[in-house]
Amino acid sequence: MSRLPDLEVFVQVVNSGNFAKAAAVLEINPSAISRRIGQIEERLGVRLFDRTTRSIRLTEVGDRYFKRCLSILADVAEADREAKQHSKAPQGLLHVSCSTLFAHRHLLVRLPEFLARYPRLKIQLALTDDVVDVVGDGIDVAIRIGELADSALITRRLVSDRRIICAAPAYLDRYGTPATPDDLATHNCLALNAYKTTLNQWRFRDPIGLREISVGGNFTVNSGIALYESVLAGLGIARTTEFFADRALRSGQLVRILTEYEDDRDISIYAIFPSNRYLLPKVQCFVEFIVASYVNEETLGLSFDRCSICTFPVDSNI
Repeated sequence: MSRLPDLEVFVQVVNSGNFAKAAAVLEINPSAISRRIGQIEERLGVRLFDRTTRSIRLTEVGDRYFKRCLSILADVAEADREAKQHSKAPQGLLHVSCSTLFAHRHLLVRLPEFLARYPRLKIQLALTDDVVDVVGDGIDVAIRIGELADSALITRRLVSDRRIICAAPAYLDRYGTPATPDDLATHNCLALNAYKTTLNQWRFRDPIGLREISVGGNFTVNSGIALYESVLAGLGIARTTEFFADRALRSGQLVRILTEYEDDRDISIYAIFPSNRYLLPKVQCFVEFIVASYVNEETLGLSFDRCSICTFPVDSNI
């Protein structure tokens, strides 16, 4: 920590462009700035600046050192901000990104209670089934479904789920019920054309093992909620999840088919957030509220995870 003032002086000299301007900003004597930079260079055993009578310019080593100093000072500032946040009640604007189907079926009905509990918070909710840049778009929390890949964000698993194949009774009465996955070739399978086409490669398990079947039909859409409403309307056969289809299955609006061929591997619904936000009270209270809201609710055997926050690679958004 005793070296932080040296880093701050060095960064200010680079940002100001010369010793005199840096001295004015820091309110110290220019000669003191020159001595401090000389002491840093002596300690490191390298030259950080090429100096002339009129200007200074970073050396190659100095440029690398400057970038590392910026990162270190930013981390210290972020640590200070996070610590200060813990002394305050959750407040401010919470940017939430959520897949459309989860929002319509599970999130929106819970927001009134959450906002009543935390009146100093405001939520800006963005609904999309496309891949989002959590860090670049300034998102505090993103709720997404499916396999997560390649990134270094923080995730909290909210629920384990499983993909199923289903259709409305009206469709099955009119066109028949497929007996095997291969029968889907003669059926109208509803496709999702958002962000990655592999969602239309439906996985099944048969005596040989897991295999994928390409499906298609006369209707594609880029919204999970629109796809769900379309299968309810009897437009065709769709792949969704137990978590989203539970009410419709229990009420008879949808019929689960090809159950003996289902891919029995679990998928998960995650809350995702940048590492520099996961300690913020507004993020923590939102994620904990979503998890806790399911504790006393019947979920057809689905398992809600209350484990501690963990690191996990991220990419997909279904």
